[in-house]
Amino acid sequence: MSRLSFSHPLIRTICCLVLVALPALTAWNLANPRSLIMVGPRLAGVTRPPVLNWSLTAMIDGSLQQAITSRVTEALPIRRILVRLNNELRFELFGELTLPGVLRGANGHLIEKGYLDEYCARTETMPEERARTILPKLRDIQDYYRARGAVFIYFITPSKVAHLPEYFVKLENCPSTEAARKNLIPKYASLLREGGISVVDSATFIHSLRGKYEVELFPRGGIHWNDLGGTHAADMIAHEINRQAGTVVAPPFSFTYKIAGVTKSVDRDLAELINVLLPPTKYLTPHVTFHPSASCGDHPSAKLNVAIVGSSFSHLPAEILARENCLSSLNVYFYLTLSRHGGIPYQRLQSDLTEKDLAPLRDARVLILEGNESLIGRDGYVETLRALLAKP
Repeated sequence: MSRLSFSHPLIRTICCLVLVALPALTAWNLANPRSLIMVGPRLAGVTRPPVLNWSLTAMIDGSLQQAITSRVTEALPIRRILVRLNNELRFELFGELTLPGVLRGANGHLIEKGYLDEYCARTETMPEERARTILPKLRDIQDYYRARGAVFIYFITPSKVAHLPEYFVKLENCPSTEAARKNLIPKYASLLREGGISVVDSATFIHSLRGKYEVELFPRGGIHWNDLGGTHAADMIAHEINRQAGTVVAPPFSFTYKIAGVTKSVDRDLAELINVLLPPTKYLTPHVTFHPSASCGDHPSAKLNVAIVGSSFSHLPAEILARENCLSSLNVYFYLTLSRHGGIPYQRLQSDLTEKDLAPLRDARVLILEGNESLIGRDGYVETLRALLAKP
């Protein structure tokens, strides 16, 4: 029996077809960017195509040629599978992540380097410094809503590094003291409360739950809290809304959970972002089942103007509050102006918000201002919101 080789007619025919098809499909992708023909799953992350500057200067300095090369490379129909294969080999053979800014800690946990850098830079005096800076801004925002009979909550969310420090602190030089790392948020929240601010410190509470469940509250392949973490956070917010309102605005829920494999994107966002051929998602995570105390379909709170201004940690609690606590008109203003999210099912509704798009914030009956502990006291959108509310 003859063995197949490159001299075999079938093999040569297949090779010729591939050589003809690749440039043809590449040309199609260049001409039809909205109808791409690609092999393999879409790569995670967003890249902007380079601008083609058809000028003599761009040609001389080589930037035009680089932009053309980049666009042609992006249009290759086998690019996705090649990128994932390359990343998979480097990940499995050398433990190397090709995505800048992502690190792998103990037990395969992934983290973004910025969170670790922040954790290792904490100092003993930081709570006072951060509280002193943000207190006047929070007072002005809180006073605005309180004067209109609205609910205001400053909502602190946790970081993965602070929840699982031993998994990551050995990855780099970490000069801060353990006391400075652990005490930042409790001290900061206490100083804000002393200054009269209504604070829901979900960070400290979530960290206190460490070891009380079969799994951690941050997934191995994710940067955000899992279903259990988000559920506890939503429950804390609902209770504070009701306390301030003096009535049940957000009907409470109870919940049960089971431990199973990964299905939701919140449990695998970093695992997907590293773009390997076989994402490392073979781990367990909680799946929550909610038991509402009220029927939300005709509940009066369904039309209440509720808004959250904050980071990506706002999304999961917001989705739960809208669906399970009957606050279905809730909107998340992601970093205030980047995008607006809401609805059931929860989704992005609008991008690149203008001052006109932010107008409903002025009339919110419940305003939740979220800050993640990794940027605590330094969120730029706090000052922007304050300036917006100060306008006549």
